[in-house]
Amino acid sequence: MLEDLLTGVAASPWALPLLFALVLGDAFLVVVPGEAAVTAFGALAVAQGEPPLGAVVAVAAVAATIGDAACYLVGRTIGLERWRWMRTPRARAAFAWSRARLERRAALVLFTARFIPFARLAVNLTAGASRIPAPRYLAIAACAALAWAGYQAFVGALVAAILPGGPVAAVVVSIVLAVGIGVAVDAILARRLRRAAGGAGQDGDVTAATGYDDGFLGIPLPLPRPVGDAPVRELPYPRFTVLLDPVRRLAAMTGVNIDGAMLQDLPRTGEWELDPRVPASEQAGPAVYADNDLDRGHLVRRRDPGWGTVAEARAATEATFFYTNAAPQAGAFNQSKELWLGLEDHVLAYADATDQRVSVFTAPVLAADDPPYRGIGIPRRFFKVAAWSAADDEGMPRLEAAGFVLDQSELIDDAQGVLEVERLGAFRTFQVPIADIEALAGVDLGPLVEADVLPRTTLRGEDAWRPLRTAEDVVLG
Repeated sequence: MLEDLLTGVAASPWALPLLFALVLGDAFLVVVPGEAAVTAFGALAVAQGEPPLGAVVAVAAVAATIGDAACYLVGRTIGLERWRWMRTPRARAAFAWSRARLERRAALVLFTARFIPFARLAVNLTAGASRIPAPRYLAIAACAALAWAGYQAFVGALVAAILPGGPVAAVVVSIVLAVGIGVAVDAILARRLRRAAGGAGQDGDVTAATGYDDGFLGIPLPLPRPVGDAPVRELPYPRFTVLLDPVRRLAAMTGVNIDGAMLQDLPRTGEWELDPRVPASEQAGPAVYADNDLDRGHLVRRRDPGWGTVAEARAATEATFFYTNAAPQAGAFNQSKELWLGLEDHVLAYADATDQRVSVFTAPVLAADDPPYRGIGIPRRFFKVAAWSAADDEGMPRLEAAGFVLDQSELIDDAQGVLEVERLGAFRTFQVPIADIEALAGVDLGPLVEADVLPRTTLRGEDAWRPLRTAEDVVLG
């Protein structure tokens, strides 16, 4: 009876449309037996002579290409945060795993993922969210789909050719073989994803220094840049980028992506060093901080890029110790400076209700009248803008942001022509309109200005700045 059923299916005009539907659905839902269907029809093509083996491969390849392209389109249009399942630990780990590999070997990863059920979905969605050019993606996806369809059909055809017992035995054995291979590969990948999500061990894979990701929040957010045509050196590091002003020898902008769901709590490792990619004369190096009360103030905090696998997190945190990511801050410590250092944590805690992802932009305000010291100007102020994605009334992602200024003017005294750090002064921290930061620092903050969550007032200038004494003073929504 089963043999008659298989014979009827093979001869039915609905055989190839059924195959198309199963393969298309498999691109979105790993429980749909796409691989098994192609293998079974490959076996029937040899055991029964129909449907033709070439037609099986062609239909499966077209369906796989369309399904993968649809996943790419979903990632490109709505990102990786829209649905709840996308924010589960395994999905988040899979997206991080996919992003890290796509940044280094996009063609190889896209091709290989077509053969791995769970990775296929994650990689295609991430490819769209990462804005891999559509023509390039489609060319790779089509080649991968054709190779995958040929491989799956060949497994079934080979089993049917060498195994006696008719179509029933050929279909059953070939399906078991194909499913077994798929389960084994998916199990290996799942173990790697669990390590990435939980940091249980090192797999030796360190994220490449590809820098700040403007699609990280699921909403396009380019790295802000200084206005004007003054030269900057763009320096990518793992998960953050520094725009170095070679004249001032300090960063004009830094941008970092923080995934709060995957942060690692690692001991402090790393030593301050010059970045070999730019001349030492363009960096405020160790001589600036010698024999005085100035601290090397991290712009991108050590912990912020430290997420993903243990190896990835350690490489990223150690990269924050380049002098390009430092700026001189008064060594005196008080509650206001402690608040400044913890603002990212406070924003992450707020964003926890949505996606636990934040992008942060930090830099000194490079003013023309900053007091000169050892060949550089000591910044009096620093700014920070934190951005995250929130859901609007219709459930669609919306960019939100908050801007802050740290003022160390009272601590820096150059009245006698020699820089001194006043121990009786104070850091002052403010939440300020992002538009004010744009004007103050001379940077183009793009969509961040309109995304500002600080209520607008009739006050102008520094009268509109909100003094912060504790984290509870911060306005985030």
